[in-house]
Amino acid sequence: EVRRAFRDKTPGLTMLLYHGVTDSRSPGIENFSRKHITADEFDRQMKLLREECAVLSIDEVVELKQRGKPYPPRSVAVTFDDGFRNNATVAAPILRDRGVPAVFYITAGMVNTDLMFWVDQVEDCINQTDRPEIRIELEAPRTFSLESDREKIAAITEIKKFCKATEDARKNRVLADLVELTGVVPAVEHAENYRKMSWDELIAMHEDPLFTIGGHSMYHSILSSLGAEEMERDIDLSIGLLEYHLKDKLTHYAYPEGQAEHYNNRVVDHLKSRGIVCSPSAIYGFNGDDIGLFDLRRIMVGFMGEPFPFDVAHEEALS
Repeated sequence: EVRRAFRDKTPGLTMLLYHGVTDSRSPGIENFSRKHITADEFDRQMKLLREECAVLSIDEVVELKQRGKPYPPRSVAVTFDDGFRNNATVAAPILRDRGVPAVFYITAGMVNTDLMFWVDQVEDCINQTDRPEIRIELEAPRTFSLESDREKIAAITEIKKFCKATEDARKNRVLADLVELTGVVPAVEHAENYRKMSWDELIAMHEDPLFTIGGHSMYHSILSSLGAEEMERDIDLSIGLLEYHLKDKLTHYAYPEGQAEHYNNRVVDHLKSRGIVCSPSAIYGFNGDDIGLFDLRRIMVGFMGEPFPFDVAHEEALS
């Protein structure tokens, strides 16, 4: 009864957004946000999807929309952002075992490098430091005590919140200040979850018919914050780099950060001019037939406690 009630209440398509799936132990407070969910939990979720849902590939989503057909009841699509190595080493084998298709939106300039996303740099600096406190310039000078895990998490949360709302130059200044104040140089070697896919790993995933590869900018810049020429260059370079290595045409993309303010008509128009047919947002929500292919909503499963929407407890709350 619960499942039937939920099925009736769920709009056409649920898109799940993951970043990583981990089988490694986190040092300190690394991954406190659960951006990388555990392999066992991911396997449980994929098993439930395969048994209870109409699992669609991203190309099937596009085909249904383009033909004006409704999504099947309890439709779901699995998506990943960024391109962490554990997508290839941990998530992909689970998806293959369960027969679940997925699309991976890749930050092209990060592939096969030791570069770190800025949010991971903030986390790593605070996590690794032995300084009892730092005083850093944000909207005003702020002092953060770092003597407990709870205080470290609070500091990371506040610094990330400020950086997401400010311009790139100011964010980069904060990152440089953090390195100096904490005495920590962020490095992918500090946690397995920071590592990115190699080109060989990405090519192998592309060759698997279960998986689709899409773009996600060059270095995770917010596309709407860039000038017109810079935005177009970033999109062109990210698509071109992926197409060069994959030897295939790219038709899928996802906006970095992905909230309403992080993309606009200029971004969408340029993606369309490059042959992109679908680019979901990261705005929370389900997708009825009125949501277009460049505004699809997604649910960031696990992140900061976000529940898996097909669990019975969550369904009971909706029914």
